[in-house]
Amino acid sequence: MPAARLEARFKQDTLYVFTAQETQLIRAWPDLTAVRKHDRAAQWAAFEPDYPLIRPYRPRRPAQPRAKTAPAGQLELELLLPADAPPAPVLRPPLTPAQRRRRAFDAFRFACPKPVARRVEPFRGEHLTLLRLLRALGERGDLFDGNPALGYCLALAFRPSLARRTPERDPRLDRLIARKQAEIMAHLGLPDSRRAVKAMAKIRPASMSRELMGGLKRLLADEDALAVMGHLPALNLGVLTLLTDPQLRALATPVLFEAVLAAPQETYFPFTARRLADIQVMADALGVDISRRRFRERQRLDALFQDLARDYTRLEDGRLAGVRFPPPPIPGSDDIVPLRAPQALVEEGRKQHNCVAGYAERVAGGDTYIYRVLRPQRATLSLVRWPGGGWQIGELLMAGNHPVSATTRRAVQAWLESHRL
Repeated sequence: MPAARLEARFKQDTLYVFTAQETQLIRAWPDLTAVRKHDRAAQWAAFEPDYPLIRPYRPRRPAQPRAKTAPAGQLELELLLPADAPPAPVLRPPLTPAQRRRRAFDAFRFACPKPVARRVEPFRGEHLTLLRLLRALGERGDLFDGNPALGYCLALAFRPSLARRTPERDPRLDRLIARKQAEIMAHLGLPDSRRAVKAMAKIRPASMSRELMGGLKRLLADEDALAVMGHLPALNLGVLTLLTDPQLRALATPVLFEAVLAAPQETYFPFTARRLADIQVMADALGVDISRRRFRERQRLDALFQDLARDYTRLEDGRLAGVRFPPPPIPGSDDIVPLRAPQALVEEGRKQHNCVAGYAERVAGGDTYIYRVLRPQRATLSLVRWPGGGWQIGELLMAGNHPVSATTRRAVQAWLESHRL
């Protein structure tokens, strides 16, 4: 989608979002309704935005103090001007589309009460539903302070009634929010043991998603998983995904769980769990037994993945010829080229001396896509779909898996930002 068609404005308590396909209107606090239409003749229809509405606010940098001494020539110019002359106008460059979008979303945030915006900001999706729940909770919104993941589950459970335009409150919700956390979890069909409630309270808000909720009930009823969670100070998506699969869990040591928790990117995407799952698939195909292995470091995982990927690519070369990739999720550019076929992955892996060919299955499955970066540096880029539905940089590495420069990372991030809200 061309960057110029991604526009946002905020006026009259409404966030206007314009994309190449449609126009969206999202009413700010306390209305919290959203409608969209595809063209001028279409009817407005209610919808739920699939992107974050409450963005982290970045205040402007403080102005630098003026120098005490005027530059050469400036004093003479000031003496020639009348004493009551107005100050010279300051010419500012026009705002870029990204800056206009930032200002619009900042204004939407400022329309919300500060405690409400603060509680919704860490989540990566379902912002409109979360805002509606906090509007209904009122002073009892402190549930999000002690157990934000439970607040997320509660919001999704009452999503239909919260979305009604009528002012009547749902009496079931009124009765439920006055109860203890264990009782709320039981009402939602989640395990309500003391250990389960404590584990739920440890989940970082940014890791919550509808996809995660599918396995949360089973995970919170698993005593072995609860034992691991009890020894960690917090829980992110990477840890929870490892724990959900008993086969992967058996390969991880406590040291690896701590490393996964400490990695910022594991909050929103389970990189280590995906890497272990890929290793397991390739090892099974090659007849390599890794069931007795115990991994402590991500570097060991990456090294084993590269070793297996080389043999796996040769083994599966004929089968990969029949694999079909979906269209790229983000259009390419002169500097960033999508790899649209398995053969292109194999060629990229050989040229860059990496294991990117091992990602063919994930690309075909629709949750990963690989790009060839030509400038500022030659590199290989993987985009991964996060639980909220958007795309994020997974790996961005030069030949031999060497890290890229900060300039290259900024250039790729700017390209990605220009194609999303």
